[in-house]
Amino acid sequence: MFGQKTQPEWFFDSSVHLEAVSRLLYLVENHEPLGAVLGPDGSGRTRVLSRLREELMRSGTMVVNLNLSGMDEEAALWQLTECLALRTRPSMRRFELMSLLRDELAGRARCEVQTVILLDDLHRAIGDLSVLIRVLNSLSTQCRGMLTVVSASAKALPAEFSDCGLVPIRLTELDTAESSDFVRSLIGQQVQEPSSVDESAVRAISITSVGNAARMSRLCSLLRVVHEASPESRITEETVYSLLTEFSADQSTPGSVMRAS
Repeated sequence: MFGQKTQPEWFFDSSVHLEAVSRLLYLVENHEPLGAVLGPDGSGRTRVLSRLREELMRSGTMVVNLNLSGMDEEAALWQLTECLALRTRPSMRRFELMSLLRDELAGRARCEVQTVILLDDLHRAIGDLSVLIRVLNSLSTQCRGMLTVVSASAKALPAEFSDCGLVPIRLTELDTAESSDFVRSLIGQQVQEPSSVDESAVRAISITSVGNAARMSRLCSLLRVVHEASPESRITEETVYSLLTEFSADQSTPGSVMRAS
């Protein structure tokens, strides 16, 4: 789908991420209108939404998942109607699309069908999508709490949404122990012979990634390539620092290759 980025294959059950999913489930179960997953790139926002979607679908909740990266308000509105399989025409105006959206969601609510709309990468949208979120919040009121909107962003939502029942959930970087556990789990998944990776390499990845899950994932992917090229070699902290030095040398800013996308 347009704007949809590749989902990471990992979900690390750290206390931070487990609490985030639990709080979001509680938010939906209590028919709250708005939730926001906030955290820096690489903190696991998208994967938290993905896990939330999995849990909600198990319970029969209707879930719409939309990545807003590169979209303006009009494109986001069109994509929402498409996700809901509404009958649209190319010539339709904004108010007509809004009317279709309102009728569909209100109809679901009358049938006691709860709908959750997940909006990922809100901060990467083109322009301000606050109007669209306000409209969806208004629809939630009309739907008698049978509609919940959860956004994920690296930036906090405008203060105005605090008066609309917004529940913010903040993700933090993994601590040292969780980072090491995460790296070990990735190595176990990605490296054919995990025993070939020394504990010093695990420690080096944890330290240089400063708790950023996406960075750790990238480094472990590089180690997999190294292992496949030299399956007999033992991977140590020297291997990790050599990889970082090699890639950093080609960057205008040292270490920029490790920035989260």
